[in-house]
Amino acid sequence: MSIYRAKIDKADQAFSLYIRERDRWTCQRCFKIYEHDTKRIHNSHYWGRGRESTRFDPENCDALCFYCHDQWEGEKQGDYKLFKEKQLGATRYKLLMARAYTPGKKDRKAQLIIWRQAYLDLCREHGTTPLKI
Repeated sequence: MSIYRAKIDKADQAFSLYIRERDRWTCQRCFKIYEHDTKRIHNSHYWGRGRESTRFDPENCDALCFYCHDQWEGEKQGDYKLFKEKQLGATRYKLLMARAYTPGKKDRKAQLIIWRQAYLDLCREHGTTPLKI
């Protein structure tokens, strides 16, 4: 199954960089490390980006390399679900699912401000040079 390609705005870019930096540019499935390569490692949303209430939820996202992202995209109720349940624990997984099914409101300007700053703070904490958003 191929990976869904949606339009990505500046807020999505900032959040995606935050997730990849949070995960230290390491695929959370195969553990391969990437050198700030934005084409080879992605921000994977467990609950799809169309669900606004979890679109910018760090618990909903993992850094995955292109190959692993493609493999898990069709496994949202299989291997990827097992991974998320183990990663979050039963209670946090159920809370994430509840948030995913709760309607959310779009506020891209606020999300951009929040995630750009969170990304810059995380880069400072990690001692890495931020990529341009």
